[in-house]
Amino acid sequence: MKQKMKKITLKGGVVVEIPVKFEYAKCKGCNANDIIWATTKNDKLMPIRWSELENDFISHFTDCPAADKLRKKK
Repeated sequence: MKQKMKKITLKGGVVVEIPVKFEYAKCKGCNANDIIWATTKNDKLMPIRWSELENDFISHFTDCPAADKLRKKK
């Protein structure tokens, strides 16, 4: 059975989908334990999180100190 998904807009205007029921994941690079795996319009997975500072959802690539090491090469 397919999970129910909910569309959310990240800071900056990118629209992604997250499962209505999800479990937080842990970042392998910085050990942040509040990562939500979102799906982009191109069906790619993107780590996002709630930013208290921004008061909005953001891509974890914007605040992860290990982001460059974790990005897939094009």
